[in-house]
Amino acid sequence: MKKSVIGFTLAGALLVGGYATTSLAADNNKSESTFTSSKLWGLKGKGHGHFKGSSEDLLQKAKDLGINTSGKDAGTLMKEIREVRITEEAKKLGIETQNKAIDTLREEVRLAKLQKKAKNLGISTNNKDASTLHKEIHFAQLKIKAKDLGVTTDGKNAQTLKEDIHKAILYKKAEELNISTDGKDLHTVKLEVMTAVIHKEAKELGIPTDGKPLKELAREVVSARVKLEAQKLNIIIDGKRIREITFEVRTKKVQNVAKELGIPTEDKTTKELIDAIREKDADKIKELRDDDFFVKKGFFGSRGHHGDKHHDAGQKNFREDAPSGGEGELQMNTELQIESGNEL
Repeated sequence: MKKSVIGFTLAGALLVGGYATTSLAADNNKSESTFTSSKLWGLKGKGHGHFKGSSEDLLQKAKDLGINTSGKDAGTLMKEIREVRITEEAKKLGIETQNKAIDTLREEVRLAKLQKKAKNLGISTNNKDASTLHKEIHFAQLKIKAKDLGVTTDGKNAQTLKEDIHKAILYKKAEELNISTDGKDLHTVKLEVMTAVIHKEAKELGIPTDGKPLKELAREVVSARVKLEAQKLNIIIDGKRIREITFEVRTKKVQNVAKELGIPTEDKTTKELIDAIREKDADKIKELRDDDFFVKKGFFGSRGHHGDKHHDAGQKNFREDAPSGGEGELQMNTELQIESGNEL
Protein backbone atom coordinates (compact mmCIF):
# COMPACT_ATOMS: atom_id res chain seq x y z
CA MET A 1 0.00 0.00 0.00
CA LYS A 2 1.42 3.35 -1.02
CA LYS A 3 1.30 5.69 1.95
CA SER A 4 0.76 9.38 1.47
CA VAL A 5 2.24 12.03 3.69
CA ILE A 6 -1.11 12.31 5.45
CA GLY A 7 0.19 9.69 7.85
CA PHE A 8 1.98 12.57 9.53
CA THR A 9 -1.13 14.69 9.80
CA LEU A 10 -4.08 12.42 10.41
CA ALA A 11 -5.37 11.02 13.69
CA GLY A 12 -3.29 13.00 16.12
CA ALA A 13 -0.17 13.36 14.02
CA LEU A 14 -0.08 17.08 13.37
CA LEU A 15 -3.15 18.24 15.17
CA VAL A 16 -3.68 21.15 17.48
CA GLY A 17 -4.48 19.90 20.97
CA GLY A 18 -8.10 18.93 21.26
CA TYR A 19 -8.78 19.34 17.56
CA ALA A 20 -9.77 15.75 17.03
CA THR A 21 -12.43 15.88 19.70
CA THR A 22 -14.07 19.08 18.51
CA SER A 23 -15.47 20.43 15.27
CA LEU A 24 -13.20 22.28 12.89
CA ALA A 25 -13.59 26.04 12.87
CA ALA A 26 -15.23 25.74 9.49
CA ASP A 27 -17.81 23.41 10.99
CA ASN A 28 -18.48 25.42 14.13
CA ASN A 29 -21.66 26.89 12.71
CA LYS A 30 -23.23 23.46 13.01
CA SER A 31 -25.08 23.06 16.27
CA GLU A 32 -23.63 20.62 18.79
CA SER A 33 -27.20 19.54 19.42
CA THR A 34 -26.92 17.53 16.22
CA PHE A 35 -24.72 15.18 18.17
CA THR A 36 -26.63 14.94 21.43
CA SER A 37 -27.59 11.59 22.87
CA SER A 38 -30.82 11.55 20.90
CA LYS A 39 -28.82 10.96 17.74
CA LEU A 40 -25.34 9.79 18.66
CA TRP A 41 -24.37 8.04 21.86
CA GLY A 42 -20.71 8.26 22.67
CA LEU A 43 -21.36 5.96 25.60
CA LYS A 44 -18.52 5.22 27.92
CA GLY A 45 -18.61 4.05 31.48
CA LYS A 46 -16.67 2.09 34.05
CA GLY A 47 -16.83 -1.56 33.13
CA HIS A 48 -19.12 -0.93 30.18
CA GLY A 49 -16.61 -0.58 27.38
CA HIS A 50 -17.39 1.75 24.50
CA PHE A 51 -20.31 2.01 22.12
CA LYS A 52 -20.67 4.61 19.43
CA GLY A 53 -23.84 4.73 17.43
CA SER A 54 -27.50 5.66 17.63
CA SER A 55 -29.79 4.49 20.41
CA GLU A 56 -31.48 2.31 17.84
CA ASP A 57 -28.14 0.65 17.04
CA LEU A 58 -27.58 -0.12 20.71
CA LEU A 59 -31.04 -1.64 21.11
CA GLN A 60 -30.64 -3.69 17.96
CA LYS A 61 -27.25 -4.99 19.01
CA ALA A 62 -28.68 -6.07 22.36
CA LYS A 63 -31.58 -7.85 20.66
CA ASP A 64 -29.21 -9.56 18.22
CA LEU A 65 -27.36 -10.98 21.21
CA GLY A 66 -30.55 -12.21 22.81
CA ILE A 67 -30.61 -9.55 25.51
CA ASN A 68 -33.95 -8.38 26.83
CA THR A 69 -34.02 -4.59 26.45
CA SER A 70 -37.28 -3.82 28.25
CA GLY A 71 -36.92 -1.07 30.87
CA LYS A 72 -33.12 -0.94 30.63
CA ASP A 73 -31.05 2.21 30.24
CA ALA A 74 -28.01 2.58 27.99
CA GLY A 75 -25.49 1.82 30.70
CA THR A 76 -27.21 -1.44 31.63
CA LEU A 77 -27.46 -2.54 28.02
CA MET A 78 -23.82 -1.74 27.38
CA LYS A 79 -22.81 -3.75 30.42
CA GLU A 80 -24.84 -6.76 29.32
CA ILE A 81 -23.59 -6.53 25.73
CA ARG A 82 -20.04 -6.43 27.00
CA GLU A 83 -20.61 -9.49 29.20
CA VAL A 84 -22.11 -11.51 26.36
CA ARG A 85 -19.26 -10.60 24.02
CA ILE A 86 -16.59 -11.52 26.55
CA THR A 87 -18.31 -14.82 27.29
CA GLU A 88 -18.58 -15.65 23.59
CA GLU A 89 -14.93 -14.77 23.06
CA ALA A 90 -13.89 -16.95 25.98
CA LYS A 91 -15.77 -19.91 24.53
CA LYS A 92 -14.06 -19.45 21.17
CA LEU A 93 -10.72 -19.62 22.97
CA GLY A 94 -11.69 -22.80 24.78
CA ILE A 95 -11.98 -21.11 28.16
CA GLU A 96 -14.43 -22.56 30.67
CA THR A 97 -17.05 -19.92 31.43
CA GLN A 98 -19.35 -21.49 34.00
CA ASN A 99 -19.50 -19.90 37.45
CA LYS A 100 -16.92 -17.24 36.59
CA ALA A 101 -17.25 -13.51 37.18
CA ILE A 102 -17.11 -11.47 33.99
CA ASP A 103 -13.94 -9.69 35.12
CA THR A 104 -12.26 -13.06 35.63
CA LEU A 105 -13.27 -14.16 32.15
CA ARG A 106 -12.02 -10.91 30.69
CA GLU A 107 -8.62 -11.46 32.28
CA GLU A 108 -8.46 -15.03 31.06
CA VAL A 109 -9.36 -13.96 27.53
CA ARG A 110 -6.67 -11.31 27.58
CA LEU A 111 -4.08 -13.76 28.89
CA ALA A 112 -4.99 -16.39 26.29
CA LYS A 113 -4.59 -13.89 23.46
CA LEU A 114 -1.27 -12.67 24.80
CA GLN A 115 -0.02 -16.23 25.16
CA LYS A 116 -0.90 -16.96 21.55
CA LYS A 117 0.82 -13.82 20.35
CA ALA A 118 3.89 -14.53 22.47
CA LYS A 119 4.23 -18.05 21.09
CA ASN A 120 4.10 -16.68 17.55
CA LEU A 121 7.05 -14.46 18.46
CA GLY A 122 8.99 -17.30 20.06
CA ILE A 123 8.47 -15.98 23.58
CA SER A 124 8.10 -18.49 26.41
CA THR A 125 4.81 -18.12 28.27
CA ASN A 126 5.62 -20.35 31.25
CA ASN A 127 4.62 -18.83 34.60
CA LYS A 128 4.14 -15.36 33.07
CA ASP A 129 1.19 -13.12 33.79
CA ALA A 130 -0.51 -10.82 31.28
CA SER A 131 1.51 -7.76 32.26
CA THR A 132 4.84 -9.56 31.78
CA LEU A 133 3.78 -11.02 28.42
CA HIS A 134 2.53 -7.64 27.25
CA LYS A 135 5.92 -6.07 27.97
CA GLU A 136 7.90 -8.89 26.36
CA ILE A 137 5.71 -8.89 23.25
CA HIS A 138 6.09 -5.16 22.89
CA PHE A 139 9.86 -5.37 23.31
CA ALA A 140 10.13 -8.20 20.77
CA GLN A 141 8.17 -6.20 18.23
CA LEU A 142 10.32 -3.15 18.87
CA LYS A 143 13.38 -5.26 18.05
CA ILE A 144 11.79 -6.42 14.81
CA LYS A 145 11.03 -2.85 13.78
CA ALA A 146 14.51 -1.70 14.80
CA LYS A 147 16.08 -4.40 12.65
CA ASP A 148 13.97 -3.29 9.67
CA LEU A 149 15.28 0.25 10.14
CA GLY A 150 18.89 -0.77 10.70
CA VAL A 151 18.82 0.33 14.34
CA THR A 152 21.07 -1.64 16.69
CA THR A 153 19.33 -3.30 19.64
CA ASP A 154 22.24 -4.58 21.74
CA GLY A 155 22.07 -3.50 25.37
CA LYS A 156 19.03 -1.29 24.87
CA ASN A 157 15.85 -1.32 26.92
CA ALA A 158 12.41 -0.71 25.44
CA GLN A 159 12.41 3.03 26.09
CA THR A 160 15.83 3.59 24.50
CA LEU A 161 14.86 1.44 21.56
CA LYS A 162 11.66 3.41 21.02
CA GLU A 163 13.58 6.66 21.06
CA ASP A 164 16.13 5.36 18.56
CA ILE A 165 13.42 4.03 16.26
CA HIS A 166 11.53 7.31 16.50
CA LYS A 167 14.68 9.18 15.49
CA ALA A 168 15.41 6.78 12.62
CA ILE A 169 11.90 7.18 11.20
CA LEU A 170 12.08 10.95 11.52
CA TYR A 171 15.45 11.19 9.79
CA LYS A 172 14.30 8.83 7.05
CA LYS A 173 11.34 11.11 6.42
CA ALA A 174 13.62 14.14 6.37
CA GLU A 175 15.76 12.45 3.74
CA GLU A 176 12.69 11.69 1.62
CA LEU A 177 11.78 15.38 1.77
CA ASN A 178 15.34 16.53 0.99
CA ILE A 179 15.67 18.16 4.40
CA SER A 180 19.22 18.37 5.71
CA THR A 181 19.70 17.11 9.28
CA ASP A 182 23.34 18.21 9.64
CA GLY A 183 23.94 20.09 12.88
CA LYS A 184 20.24 20.14 13.81
CA ASP A 185 18.72 18.83 16.99
CA LEU A 186 15.77 16.46 16.95
CA HIS A 187 13.21 19.18 17.67
CA THR A 188 14.38 21.30 14.74
CA VAL A 189 14.31 18.35 12.35
CA LYS A 190 10.85 17.40 13.54
CA LEU A 191 9.52 20.92 13.02
CA GLU A 192 10.99 21.18 9.52
CA VAL A 193 9.63 17.78 8.51
CA MET A 194 6.25 18.62 9.97
CA THR A 195 6.10 21.91 8.08
CA ALA A 196 7.17 20.31 4.80
CA VAL A 197 4.68 17.48 5.15
CA ILE A 198 1.73 19.78 5.83
CA HIS A 199 2.57 22.09 2.95
CA LYS A 200 3.08 19.17 0.56
CA GLU A 201 -0.24 17.62 1.50
CA ALA A 202 -2.00 21.00 1.26
CA LYS A 203 -0.64 21.50 -2.23
CA GLU A 204 -1.83 18.05 -3.32
CA LEU A 205 -5.29 18.81 -1.95
CA GLY A 206 -5.44 22.25 -3.57
CA ILE A 207 -5.46 24.11 -0.27
CA PRO A 208 -3.92 27.63 -0.35
CA THR A 209 -1.03 27.95 2.10
CA ASP A 210 -0.03 31.61 1.86
CA GLY A 211 -0.04 33.41 5.18
CA LYS A 212 -1.65 30.58 7.13
CA PRO A 213 -0.31 29.50 10.53
CA LEU A 214 0.83 25.90 10.53
CA LYS A 215 -1.85 24.82 12.99
CA GLU A 216 -4.63 26.25 10.86
CA LEU A 217 -3.22 24.64 7.74
CA ALA A 218 -2.93 21.27 9.50
CA ARG A 219 -6.59 21.45 10.45
CA GLU A 220 -7.61 22.18 6.87
CA VAL A 221 -5.46 19.35 5.53
CA VAL A 222 -6.90 16.79 7.92
CA SER A 223 -10.46 17.94 7.27
CA ALA A 224 -10.05 17.79 3.50
CA ARG A 225 -8.30 14.42 3.57
CA VAL A 226 -10.87 12.77 5.81
CA LYS A 227 -13.78 14.09 3.76
CA LEU A 228 -12.14 13.02 0.51
CA GLU A 229 -11.63 9.50 1.82
CA ALA A 230 -15.23 9.37 3.02
CA GLN A 231 -16.51 10.37 -0.39
CA LYS A 232 -14.49 7.57 -2.01
CA LEU A 233 -16.25 5.14 0.30
CA ASN A 234 -19.68 6.67 -0.39
CA ILE A 235 -20.03 7.86 3.20
CA ILE A 236 -22.41 10.77 3.78
CA ILE A 237 -20.51 13.60 5.48
CA ASP A 238 -23.14 16.34 5.71
CA GLY A 239 -23.73 17.51 9.28
CA LYS A 240 -21.00 15.31 10.74
CA ARG A 241 -17.89 16.21 12.70
CA ILE A 242 -14.48 15.12 11.48
CA ARG A 243 -14.03 12.56 14.22
CA GLU A 244 -17.38 10.98 13.38
CA ILE A 245 -16.47 10.80 9.70
CA THR A 246 -13.09 9.30 10.58
CA PHE A 247 -14.82 6.63 12.66
CA GLU A 248 -17.10 5.75 9.76
CA VAL A 249 -14.17 5.60 7.34
CA ARG A 250 -12.30 3.20 9.61
CA THR A 251 -15.37 1.04 10.09
CA LYS A 252 -16.04 0.89 6.35
CA LYS A 253 -12.44 -0.01 5.57
CA VAL A 254 -12.53 -2.94 7.99
CA GLN A 255 -15.86 -4.10 6.59
CA ASN A 256 -14.51 -3.93 3.03
CA VAL A 257 -11.49 -6.06 3.93
CA ALA A 258 -13.76 -8.59 5.63
CA LYS A 259 -15.97 -8.80 2.55
CA GLU A 260 -12.92 -9.35 0.34
CA LEU A 261 -12.08 -12.37 2.48
CA GLY A 262 -15.62 -13.68 2.40
CA ILE A 263 -16.26 -12.89 6.06
CA PRO A 264 -19.91 -12.07 6.89
CA THR A 265 -20.17 -8.53 8.27
CA GLU A 266 -23.82 -8.36 9.31
CA ASP A 267 -24.33 -7.86 13.06
CA LYS A 268 -20.57 -7.94 13.66
CA THR A 269 -18.67 -5.33 15.62
CA THR A 270 -15.49 -3.90 14.19
CA LYS A 271 -13.50 -5.76 16.80
CA GLU A 272 -15.14 -9.04 15.83
CA LEU A 273 -14.36 -8.38 12.17
CA ILE A 274 -10.74 -7.55 12.96
CA ASP A 275 -10.38 -10.79 14.91
CA ALA A 276 -11.92 -12.72 12.01
CA ILE A 277 -9.63 -11.01 9.49
CA ARG A 278 -6.60 -11.76 11.63
CA GLU A 279 -7.53 -15.44 11.79
CA LYS A 280 -8.08 -15.71 8.05
CA ASP A 281 -5.29 -13.53 6.67
CA ALA A 282 -2.88 -11.80 9.07
CA ASP A 283 -1.33 -9.85 6.18
CA LYS A 284 -4.59 -7.97 5.76
CA ILE A 285 -4.29 -6.75 9.35
CA LYS A 286 -0.84 -5.41 8.51
CA GLU A 287 -2.34 -3.54 5.56
CA LEU A 288 -4.92 -1.97 7.85
CA ARG A 289 -2.25 -0.98 10.34
CA ASP A 290 -0.35 0.67 7.50
CA ASP A 291 -3.43 2.61 6.46
CA ASP A 292 -3.30 6.27 7.47
CA PHE A 293 -6.74 6.09 9.04
CA PHE A 294 -5.54 3.55 11.59
CA VAL A 295 -2.49 5.49 12.71
CA LYS A 296 -2.49 5.95 16.46
CA LYS A 297 -0.61 8.54 18.42
CA GLY A 298 2.35 6.74 19.94
CA PHE A 299 3.36 3.11 19.70
CA PHE A 300 0.64 0.49 19.54
CA GLY A 301 0.29 -0.70 23.09
CA SER A 302 1.34 2.53 24.78
CA ARG A 303 -2.28 3.35 25.47
CA GLY A 304 -3.71 1.09 28.06
CA HIS A 305 -0.36 0.00 29.41
CA HIS A 306 0.80 2.02 32.35
CA GLY A 307 2.52 -0.21 34.79
CA ASP A 308 0.13 -3.07 35.37
CA LYS A 309 -2.95 -1.21 34.15
CA HIS A 310 -4.65 -2.10 30.93
CA HIS A 311 -7.89 -1.63 29.05
CA ASP A 312 -10.53 -4.26 28.75
CA ALA A 313 -9.79 -6.95 26.23
CA GLY A 314 -11.16 -5.75 22.95
CA GLN A 315 -11.30 -2.05 23.76
CA LYS A 316 -7.97 -1.30 22.17
CA ASN A 317 -8.45 -2.99 18.84
CA PHE A 318 -10.17 -0.16 17.09
CA ARG A 319 -10.50 3.37 18.32
CA GLU A 320 -13.96 4.80 17.80
CA ASP A 321 -12.85 8.40 17.83
CA ALA A 322 -9.84 10.17 16.43
CA PRO A 323 -7.07 10.49 19.00
CA SER A 324 -6.44 13.99 20.20
CA GLY A 325 -3.08 15.67 20.27
CA GLY A 326 -1.38 17.25 23.25
CA GLU A 327 -2.81 20.45 24.61
CA GLY A 328 -1.73 23.55 22.76
CA GLU A 329 0.98 22.15 20.54
CA LEU A 330 1.44 20.55 17.18
CA GLN A 331 2.46 16.94 17.32
CA MET A 332 3.94 14.68 14.70
CA ASN A 333 3.23 11.01 14.57
CA THR A 334 6.64 9.72 13.54
CA GLU A 335 6.23 6.85 15.95
CA LEU A 336 6.08 3.45 14.37
CA GLN A 337 3.02 1.30 14.59
CA ILE A 338 3.73 -1.67 16.82
CA GLU A 339 1.16 -4.34 17.47
CA SER A 340 0.94 -5.22 21.12
CA GLY A 341 -1.63 -6.96 23.27
CA ASN A 342 -4.92 -6.94 21.36
CA GLU A 343 -4.07 -4.10 19.03
CA LEU A 344 -5.18 -3.93 15.43
